[in-house]
Amino acid sequence: MYVIGVDCGTTNVKAVLFDETGTELLVKSQENRPEYSGISDSEMDMDITWSKTAECIRSLLEDGPADKDSIAAIGITGQGEGLWLIDKNGRPLQKAILWCDGRAAKEVNAVINAKPAIGEQIHSVTGTSPVEGTQLMLLKWMLNNRKDILDKAAACFFCKDWIRYKLSGKIAADFTDSSTSLLDIKKGTVADDILKLLGLEEYRHILPEPVQSDTFCAFVSETAAAETGLKEGTPILTGGLDVSVTALGIGAVKEHDCCVIVGTTCATEVIYKQKDCRFGAPDTRYEKHPLTDLYISICPSMNGTPNIDWAMKEIAGTDDFEELHEMAASEPLGSRGVLYLPYISLAGERSPFHNPYARAGFFGINIKCTKATLVRAVYEGITLSIRDCFGNIDRSGTIYLAGGGAKDAVWAQMISDFMGMPVRTSEAHELGAKGICLMALVKLGFFETYEEAAAKCCRYKAEYKPNLQNTEKCERIYDLFKSVRIAHMPLWNSRYELLQYLQ
Repeated sequence: MYVIGVDCGTTNVKAVLFDETGTELLVKSQENRPEYSGISDSEMDMDITWSKTAECIRSLLEDGPADKDSIAAIGITGQGEGLWLIDKNGRPLQKAILWCDGRAAKEVNAVINAKPAIGEQIHSVTGTSPVEGTQLMLLKWMLNNRKDILDKAAACFFCKDWIRYKLSGKIAADFTDSSTSLLDIKKGTVADDILKLLGLEEYRHILPEPVQSDTFCAFVSETAAAETGLKEGTPILTGGLDVSVTALGIGAVKEHDCCVIVGTTCATEVIYKQKDCRFGAPDTRYEKHPLTDLYISICPSMNGTPNIDWAMKEIAGTDDFEELHEMAASEPLGSRGVLYLPYISLAGERSPFHNPYARAGFFGINIKCTKATLVRAVYEGITLSIRDCFGNIDRSGTIYLAGGGAKDAVWAQMISDFMGMPVRTSEAHELGAKGICLMALVKLGFFETYEEAAAKCCRYKAEYKPNLQNTEKCERIYDLFKSVRIAHMPLWNSRYELLQYLQ
């Protein structure tokens, strides 16, 4: 018996095969990068995303060891937020607008600066302050700028919901994705009062009612079976938001577990029960954990591994990660006084601060700086952003490290030193898909609880312990980093005004 977990990320689509012990057996991947345009627009062709997903699933079945009759279930996770609209015929109304899109900056500013304080009310009810890229604010942008298209919408999806719809014809949503901006997070219901506050109440009907992530809510259709090679009638899990499902996949299933997902998004997560959550408190953001009684305090920086991709190409001039790692490891802690602000996204930054005009940059370069110095500074800059995102958490526990960056021993040790906490990396690579797998295995009866599934299926490759002498130095580096970051806030805004003037 096998389970397939599909992970539709921002840069790649993957289909992953697992057996009943939760062991990752085979991965098929297709690159599926966003289309960037304008100052901050980020979109994705919905049909291409589906066709690449179908191709990954078909390739997985063709190469074995599983055939269509041995697949007990399939589930989907994927990039969160964004706006994926279909019409009454199930066809995309436009290209999907992604989570990393910045076009709703004016709408966000209007809400934040409104009197009375609409932004504070949204934050208190939904657990997330208004930011560009959330489905709530993108719906508001559509109302203001493309109402004719929005009026034709029959359903409003997140990425994984579009893929499930193509697999089954079922319109559905889950609590983890919907909790990013659409739900009264304490009640778990669509925040109708917030929709009314933003003038969006007439579009309430296009928002599916959320269900639990581990519900078998749909079945593979005849059409999708022909496209993917799956057996018609194969059960499909509702699935969930990638950062939430990854927490489950790495074994973060208990209160106060910590997780860092080092990917396109660099997300820090701490697990809490509702009684310990501070909904609406400054600098907080909460989303639902796939498990019903848990929440995730999440600080999802928009700026993770794209910094590394840029440094490889533009600084190191290599496509060999090992060469890049060696350059970073060859330089001392603190990068000889060079700091790097890692805000390389076209949409700025949203965590742990909000500024759509934030941009990357080096501070402290002198004539003796080498390429290796700059590469080390880039690694440290992202790590300092992780430290910034965690804030003043209790650092007595362990950090579970996930995402592409978890494969890098130099970086894992760096994170351990800067946080002053042990860091564990998983044997599994596709942890979002693994979270889907664990949900399926529990629901199919292979494990009684998620705690049992995590204990038996989540195995760790390495543990990195902090060098406490380094940690003391890292705190001094962090203090300067944060001062430089804060000092840049008005400068980023002035830069944006200059660009507007120069156009």
